[in-house]
Amino acid sequence: IKNSQFRFPFRYISKTFLILILLLFYIVNQKEKSVFNYRLVLLALFSFIIGDLVLVGENTTKSFAIGGVFFGIAKAFYIVRFRNKKDFYIKNLLPFLLFCFIYMSLMMNFIYSKLGLYFIPTLIYLFVVLLLGQIAYLRKNEVNNLSYYLVLIGVLFSMASDSIAFLKSFYDSSFFYHKYTIMLFYSLSQYLIVLGILKENNTLVTS
Repeated sequence: IKNSQFRFPFRYISKTFLILILLLFYIVNQKEKSVFNYRLVLLALFSFIIGDLVLVGENTTKSFAIGGVFFGIAKAFYIVRFRNKKDFYIKNLLPFLLFCFIYMSLMMNFIYSKLGLYFIPTLIYLFVVLLLGQIAYLRKNEVNNLSYYLVLIGVLFSMASDSIAFLKSFYDSSFFYHKYTIMLFYSLSQYLIVLGILKENNTLVTS
C-alpha cells in the first residue's frame, strides 16, 4: 500500500510495540524492593515511548532533537535506577574513562563540522549516554553477574544505536544500513536492560 494514510498509523504502532511489550513484561515480572526504583523504570520506558512517537513522524533534525530530549530523560531515569551509593576506586574506572575518551574523540571527528547549533545539545546528550555507561559499568560486584552483564551489554547496544543515529543525521544519511541497525541495536538494548533489571532481583517468571 503506497498511500501514506494507511502506512502512517502502522509506523506508530510498530515503532512503539516493542517498548509496550517490555513495559508489560516488566510490570508482570517485577518485584522491586523499592517502589521508587519501580517508578523509575516505568518513567524511563514511558519516556522512550514518547521519544519513539516523536521520531516516527517527520524525519527532520528538529524531530531528532525533540526525540533526543525524551531519550535523554529516559536514560537519566535509568542512571538514577542503577545508581551505586558505595564508594569506588578511581583505578577501577580508568578503563571506562579511556573508552569514553576514544568514543568522544571518534564521534566528534565525524560529526563536529555539521552540528552547528546542535553542538551543545549533542554534548549534553552524549554526556548522559556515557554517564549511563559509567553507572552500568560500576554495578560490578553490587549485583549478580547475570544482571550486571545483561545491563552492561544492553547499555553498549544503546550506545551503538545512538551513535548510528548521530552519524546518520550529521555525517552520512546512508550510514551503515541505519534503517535496520538503529532499530536492531535499540530493540536489543531495551530488552537486555529490562531483563537485567528483572534478573537483579531474580524475579523473572519462567512458567
